[in-house]
Amino acid sequence: MKVLQHSAYRGPRDRLRAALDNHRPGHMVFVIGPSGVGKTTMRRSVMREMFGNPNLWEKGKVPAIETFACLPVGAYFSSRYLARELLKELNAPTLTWALEGGSPRSSPPSDIQAEVRDRDLQLGRYQLRLTEAECWSSVRRSMVARDCKYVAIDQISALLVNHKNKSPADHALHLMTLAESAGSMLIMTGIHRAVQLWSIESELRRSVTSIWVPPYSVRRKEDRAPFLRLLTSLSERHNFSKQDLLIRMAADLLVATGGVYGEVAQLLSRAADAAKQEGSERILKRHIEASYYSDNDLANLWRDIEDFEDAMEAGSATARAKPLTSSWTSSYGEVCREV
Repeated sequence: MKVLQHSAYRGPRDRLRAALDNHRPGHMVFVIGPSGVGKTTMRRSVMREMFGNPNLWEKGKVPAIETFACLPVGAYFSSRYLARELLKELNAPTLTWALEGGSPRSSPPSDIQAEVRDRDLQLGRYQLRLTEAECWSSVRRSMVARDCKYVAIDQISALLVNHKNKSPADHALHLMTLAESAGSMLIMTGIHRAVQLWSIESELRRSVTSIWVPPYSVRRKEDRAPFLRLLTSLSERHNFSKQDLLIRMAADLLVATGGVYGEVAQLLSRAADAAKQEGSERILKRHIEASYYSDNDLANLWRDIEDFEDAMEAGSATARAKPLTSSWTSSYGEVCREV
């Protein structure tokens, strides 16, 4: 997915690059944004920029890997499953993130998949006999053997779905300790609820850098012009009844998509399908309107957007400092004399 490089995208991308350049073992960089806003695309772009062509890497070395914290339907998060997925990527990395366009049909250099550095890296792709503790131990040793400095985990919000006796912070602390012992950094990508992974634990808060990737928003006047440029760009990808149709519908489109790039692109794709089914060569206004979500789905979309915006907003230290103001002010002279 290509993302228009407007200010709300460039800023987070620059901050992500700066955070990763400052390599700190055990540190966690969270990339937070609504689904479809371009988090994974941005993160992969930065990683490709940092590590270049895999063919040029030192043989046997894999500086970064990527996996997903998948959550089976109706199931809880499985720490053991995540360990196995990480071990697979360390043993025979797919390197999807390193390939331009991220096509899973492309293949990384064969020597990177085949080269192993010790017996841990010779584990089969589906090593089932290991216990969970043994899996994680092998992950750590493999990270060291591969000299893996960055581990990216997408859909990190899956860690929030646990049995009653397991706290999400426990998973985050475990990953932080693992990365620190292996000399690696973690790049976590997820929606706004991922904040819960560090907000309840002070040790985690000190080890987290959060990168917020916002959608186009009516809250920010500076987003209006970039959103119109996005619509102009998307107008060139489809055949519309009027050249400026999307611009004329800008307000409706923002409401219908929450200002999320992926939602805009999918909406226009559905409209194109509707036009095709009708036998029309051009997308009309009614095709777009017929492709809107239902009222319930729109309400859910906007609830998530509002929750994200609220989570992104910085707290107010001034409000919390008010009770101290009077006492500090009264003793200001004494403090100055002491200094």
